[in-house]
Amino acid sequence: MVDEYDNFAKSVLSQDFELFKAITGTGGFLKDFYAAIKEGAKICVAKTFITGVSSVSLDSLTSGFNISLNVTSDKCFNEYAGFTEDELAELIPQLVDIEKLGITSDEVISRMKPVYDGYCFSQEAEHTVFNSSMCLYYLRAVQNKQQFLPPEDYLDPASDHDGSKLQQLFEIAEDGLVDEIVESYLSNDLFFLDKLAENINLNKVTKYNREQLLSMFYYLGYLTIDRDASDSSSLALKIPNLFMSKLFAQCIANMRLKTNTVFTDTVLDISSLRAVNDDISSFAASCTEFLSSIFTNQVLTHMSEMALNLTLYTKLKSLRGIFVEMQKSLRVVGKGEKFADLVITVNKGKSNQCIYLIELRYVTKTDATEAKIQNSVKDATDQVLRYKSAIEFKDRQVKAYAIVFVGSECVYCG
Repeated sequence: MVDEYDNFAKSVLSQDFELFKAITGTGGFLKDFYAAIKEGAKICVAKTFITGVSSVSLDSLTSGFNISLNVTSDKCFNEYAGFTEDELAELIPQLVDIEKLGITSDEVISRMKPVYDGYCFSQEAEHTVFNSSMCLYYLRAVQNKQQFLPPEDYLDPASDHDGSKLQQLFEIAEDGLVDEIVESYLSNDLFFLDKLAENINLNKVTKYNREQLLSMFYYLGYLTIDRDASDSSSLALKIPNLFMSKLFAQCIANMRLKTNTVFTDTVLDISSLRAVNDDISSFAASCTEFLSSIFTNQVLTHMSEMALNLTLYTKLKSLRGIFVEMQKSLRVVGKGEKFADLVITVNKGKSNQCIYLIELRYVTKTDATEAKIQNSVKDATDQVLRYKSAIEFKDRQVKAYAIVFVGSECVYCG
């Protein structure tokens, strides 16, 4: 049995592409090692069981080890790789004193679900599964701190927190492919392909094509199978949960925003926020100026609500003296788990600490009728007022705003 066989090979791939090809190509020690196992299967090796995340290392060995059978997508193994809700319902009372905390297993699962659930490894699977490592790490934290904690703040250190592996995959992609993936993400679209790549031999290609790149995203957990949208002719992949969605957002920000001088040089006026004013029109006006510069400069492929949220969040995150969260998890009584677009904390730790809760809406210029704008204002206002009553904001000074953009122009802030 060979466990995590691709661990060091993936690390080498992310650091030195030529070295990876050398160790997996003709004369490379990794190829020779698996060639010996293959030869041993003829005389003394009865069975070989190999576990890992992606098949790229074995695929790149070519004839070094071509006798393997990949059972990853077999329906019977889908639930081996994570926890189902039923399994968590049994596990949680064993790890957490839920009676002492005054909560139920269902409440814990409900809060964990958007962040850790969503993984599916077979089109025929009956259930999605939770990331087991993330679940265990979170439940230990809940028990140790004796608090019902927000799951997105307690992520297993073994996971890819900064999106570095995701960015490395983008760097080995064919020209134009990154823009396509970014646009699909910002539009909240699914990713369709005929089938998962069965052979990703990096000794034969220098760049991932679309099928190979999406397959690698799947193998590494950034994407998963959408059972409802898949059929016999095509496979639909989606981002499984909030944690992975934020990794995509962070990676896109690093590639498309932070490297751009227009983004870094433009200033946002946050003086009204720091002064804890009710009138933040100066902040809204500076957002219009900033976004007009950014999107005219085509930093992102097109404007969308996700692009708007990501761009403002990334810019605000770069400013000193404020603390910013995007898609923050909130518990609203009677409404369950909700996610606020932007939560900006100013004067943290001081007597005048204040939280600005902002719900964003985006309307394209072609759709910008007066009725459409007014509906967006009402929808954002209703939602942000519900969010303001969240348990997390109890006994805190919170100012709630609905902000509506038509294109890059702020047409409402109130």
